[in-house]
Amino acid sequence: MPDSDGNGEDSHPTRRRYLTLLGAGGAAGLAGCTGSRNKNQQSLNDPIELYTWNLPFLKKSINGWMKDYKEEYGDKYENLQTKWTDRGPATEDILSYFQSRLQSGNPPNVFDTQMTTFTRYAEKGESGIWAPLGQFTDDQFLNKYYDRLIKVNTVNGQLLNMPFYMGTNATFSRRKWFDEAGIDPPTVGNYPSTMEYLDMAENLVNNSGAEFGLTFIRFDWQIWPWFLAEGINVVNDKGTEVVFNKPRTKEILSRFRELTQNGVIPEVSWTGDWKPAAQQFGAGNTAMYFGSGSALRLIQNSGDWVSPDAMAVGGAPSGKRYGALMTMHGLGVVKVDNSDVAQRAAFDLIKVILNKKWQKDFLRNTTVLVPHKQAVKELQNDEQFQNKNPSLVKMYKLWDDVSDRVWVPPLVTASSEMAQIVDTQFSAAALGEKPVDAAVKQAEQQCNQALQG
Repeated sequence: MPDSDGNGEDSHPTRRRYLTLLGAGGAAGLAGCTGSRNKNQQSLNDPIELYTWNLPFLKKSINGWMKDYKEEYGDKYENLQTKWTDRGPATEDILSYFQSRLQSGNPPNVFDTQMTTFTRYAEKGESGIWAPLGQFTDDQFLNKYYDRLIKVNTVNGQLLNMPFYMGTNATFSRRKWFDEAGIDPPTVGNYPSTMEYLDMAENLVNNSGAEFGLTFIRFDWQIWPWFLAEGINVVNDKGTEVVFNKPRTKEILSRFRELTQNGVIPEVSWTGDWKPAAQQFGAGNTAMYFGSGSALRLIQNSGDWVSPDAMAVGGAPSGKRYGALMTMHGLGVVKVDNSDVAQRAAFDLIKVILNKKWQKDFLRNTTVLVPHKQAVKELQNDEQFQNKNPSLVKMYKLWDDVSDRVWVPPLVTASSEMAQIVDTQFSAAALGEKPVDAAVKQAEQQCNQALQG
């Protein structure tokens, strides 16, 4: 148990424990301490720092968060100051910087982290880096947000992150090529199976002016909807062993390989990042784009032809189950090397960021969804917003239709490493660099090794 100064092992575990968790073993123990103080003192020695993940375009809004925060809580905390740090978009750059801050003994107070990397820092019990948030909140506050998102951020009975923003997979289609081929594009409520998608892509290349039938992104489990829709899971129910080495997995991957070699799927789908795939579709010669719905604005900015009438919005493949994954960012309070007062002040900043005012602002300035139920509802019913953002409103309708069916990627420490393994091996097979059987087998072996630590 922590002592009266909040400096017990459970409240501020040693930095060695965190660096072991992050794979940076051999570090020195915690240097220094918070010192003795009255536990009710609300004085802060350092600014409350928010570390965000690739949000430089939200500078005006983030300055607004900080202004409101200081106005609302300036009387509660003496010397209340704020700091904002942003990195990205590369995941490893974001995480390596965060790890360096942990090593230095000077971590940020609030960390905006992606769902599959959140698990990298969430260990059982009290040894993770996150401050349990139940001490700062109550049901009245939590009921403002989608219950499923709260559950996803709860590990071993402790809420460790608050949902910040989220999304799911979407298909964007150029109607011109579908009209020429005489077929209907995927739309909200019309979710073809994986093989129907791939057959459709081939049909579009053969029977329309489209050069390519389908492009997509495949990292951070974005490739898995194609397999999930066919009933193929990544890990067993206990999260201890992978279970995807199945004949159906190889059939799907072989079909991807065939269509890539035949030019129906551009190679950039297997080699590119968010931007190249969106630009591929935005150029206008590709019939379908599949990936995160948050790519909508990037697609809109990549092609002069893109308009609500010219582009259809649909969901993910569906067969034995609906295949889309849930993507989500959360806001966590970092407890290592941060005093109890600083942790509480950090959560107060989170409350400002996630209030209805700023969640509606986030919706207006991005193409993602937010967890604040009333904020989403009010913009859905805002006629002016609907008229200005018809494709985005379709994305909200898509979420309403599928939110209870979207897939949460494996919430295990090795999740992001496993996703990278699958990307590498499956891409190599699709590009003809190795046999499909060998790629699936090697992915299985490497993922099991990652699970075993």
